[in-house]
Amino acid sequence: MPKETVILKEDNTYRNFDAIVQIMNVEFLCEVKNTVTTATVGNIANRLKALAATEKRPVLLIAKYITPTVVTDLATYGINTLDCAGNCYIRYVKDDKVIFHLANKGEKNTFVTEKPYPVFQEAGLKVIFYLLQDPLNANKPYREIQNATGVSLGGIKNVMDMLVERNFILSVGGRRVLKNKNTLFNLWVENYNQVLKPKLLLCRMTFRTGEQRIKWLAMELPDGMYWGGESGANMVDSYLEPGTFDIYTEIPAANLLKTGFVRQDEDGEIRIYRKFWNWKAENRLVPLILIYADLMGSGNSRCVEMAERLLNHGLKDYK
Repeated sequence: MPKETVILKEDNTYRNFDAIVQIMNVEFLCEVKNTVTTATVGNIANRLKALAATEKRPVLLIAKYITPTVVTDLATYGINTLDCAGNCYIRYVKDDKVIFHLANKGEKNTFVTEKPYPVFQEAGLKVIFYLLQDPLNANKPYREIQNATGVSLGGIKNVMDMLVERNFILSVGGRRVLKNKNTLFNLWVENYNQVLKPKLLLCRMTFRTGEQRIKWLAMELPDGMYWGGESGANMVDSYLEPGTFDIYTEIPAANLLKTGFVRQDEDGEIRIYRKFWNWKAENRLVPLILIYADLMGSGNSRCVEMAERLLNHGLKDYK
């Protein structure tokens, strides 16, 4: 693609975008990311789709490198992409006519993968998860936050200091106040799927029979296990029929075998994760923001649609 076809404007008119990129006299609202993975693509696509609809303009995602699979996934959402390796998929349609279509693929990633910002490492993600449950938690004593998260007092102080530095916590009259909740929520969702969730996976299982899979709701989880992901979303809103089943546990995963519904299978559709918070969940369900994160991390369009339903109903504070 000729360099002169792309102009990066210095005055960012749209607060929700990093810049405006002009390609062949068409302005694209642009978001710039370091990395984009299958775990974060759903959240990014959801945000850009909403912004494109609001602003009535095409959008463009720019990153250091975007894998071919992720480019294809984003294209199904109508999201244009461009990376620093030279790969792109940019399609502009007006009045049902394709005005231009730019595509290049096959360029390899030459960049070293960067580590997430320290506040979004394991300890930070656990603390932020607790803060997002209730904004008032930001003002709780560090000892109480430690009991809820299992993070050391020194770790909590470091996380809170970084959140102040990044303008997510404001100190007012000796009190800590949570700010920019929706931005923090989106960053937590992306980094949870990329950093923390892979470390929590304990094992995978599958249903013993097709009938038991169909009647999965009849399987009573042992005390200390909780539904998340697609199965948890189905219990909140039956709109989504689960294809995979996420379970978070604070007891040995083998306890699930006692239900008689499942057996061990390293490729199974039941994924069992270690529970990473210390308060009790209700109705055998993980907190709603975790169900949302599981859905967005799947990269599956039907899961993203379900996540949008949760955002519009049970999670309106995070829109």
